[in-house]
Amino acid sequence: MERELVKIYDTSLRDGLRNSGVVMTLAQKLRFARQLEQLRVDAVEVGYGGPSQLDTMQQLATALTQPVVYGLTRVNIKDVDRVLAGIGHAKQPGVNIFSPTSNDFLKKAKKSWQEAIDSVAAAVTHAKQHVDHITFSAQDASRADPVLLVRICNAAIAAGATTISIADSVSYAVPAQFGMLCQFLHTQVADAQRVTWSVHCHNEIGLAVANSLAAIENGFRQVECTVDGIGEGQGNTSLQLLVLALRNRHDVFKTVTTAVAVEHFPEVSQLLREAA
Repeated sequence: MERELVKIYDTSLRDGLRNSGVVMTLAQKLRFARQLEQLRVDAVEVGYGGPSQLDTMQQLATALTQPVVYGLTRVNIKDVDRVLAGIGHAKQPGVNIFSPTSNDFLKKAKKSWQEAIDSVAAAVTHAKQHVDHITFSAQDASRADPVLLVRICNAAIAAGATTISIADSVSYAVPAQFGMLCQFLHTQVADAQRVTWSVHCHNEIGLAVANSLAAIENGFRQVECTVDGIGEGQGNTSLQLLVLALRNRHDVFKTVTTAVAVEHFPEVSQLLREAA
């Protein structure tokens, strides 16, 4: 039986460094990025669309040849343009556009649901003029109204998104319920088969890997991770633990695999320890 590929999207250099206590110089980031490439991850997120990160993003983007190189941005068109400038010279550039989707996050952003949908559609449409790889990330999706979540995902796909990412931003999800949400979206979103479904889980209650595995069991084929699970608070989904779970329990996850070269885990962890 031919196994389906679960793509590994590494966000160590963006979400992993955010308020984590780990600080890297540009030289360390470049070494780390090249090690991720040797690890054979499918995508690397190199920064957020702020002006201060532009030079770093550009240097990281041009240093990588195999993975898709992403920058993260809000739906603001100026922010999208900054990310495009940061990753534009990558061999495979990509833009990850996020928007709040829970009522709590929308209220903080002072946006209605329709305003959020319209903003996502406009930002994705704009990015599509410049790059082929576009992720729409539904922020705090685990607390969003599933029906309204379907609407915003439909809008993102119609505008040209190639990946839909469902985020458990405040570590609210538990595996059974999260798996049901993933299944619901995978079956209810129009043209769901046209895109890659991704998941981005945080680990405040220790369930990031478990929730990511639940998503895979329900049709998702990309996981956003960090090396050693680094990140703010209790961190993100651990790249190593996720890959090893899929590998060691192939009796359960018999239809999927990853391209990750696990023999290079020690080197990438060592680089992180040196930075820390």
